[in-house]
Amino acid sequence: MTIACNLRRASALGVVLVAAVGLSACGTDPFGETPVPSCPRTFLPSDTAQMTEFSPKGRDLTDVVFEAGFEGYAGECSYDLEDKQLDILISPQFSAQMGPAATDRTQHLQYFVALKNPGGEFVQKSVFDVDLAFPKDADRVRYSDEQVALHVPLADVNYGPDYEIYMGFQLSREQLEYNRRFAK
Repeated sequence: MTIACNLRRASALGVVLVAAVGLSACGTDPFGETPVPSCPRTFLPSDTAQMTEFSPKGRDLTDVVFEAGFEGYAGECSYDLEDKQLDILISPQFSAQMGPAATDRTQHLQYFVALKNPGGEFVQKSVFDVDLAFPKDADRVRYSDEQVALHVPLADVNYGPDYEIYMGFQLSREQLEYNRRFAK
């Protein structure tokens, strides 16, 4: 039997807060037989939720090629109770804005989706490439990527909610330091 619910959301302001919102349908089997575990919490850490790409010339406002920021995600999870597996589908959503140093209307970025087990270890991480095409009449775009699938074998499905999902931009060391220093 497979039972699905929506992912809970967690905020990424300052420190990662656990302000989870779950659906009331999660936690009970529609047939009243087996309690259904909730989905893992999803985090957008503040130091990887924003991205600023600078030109090689410098680091002031006139050197910004583009900026991007996570706006959220859509997702769901399901438990295969017989095979003891957690299946997660998640689709990140972000926006981007061209800066004054942009010379091309297509910009490239990368984001990651990672899974942390209940012991605190990251057990899966995938990095995805995105080419953002800015229309001629717009310097700002919103983007929703295809669904990312995570499959997690579990010894016991009741441990599924103890996993955590992390998403963010795959940043260079300089970009990460910039975010930590000038977090918005």
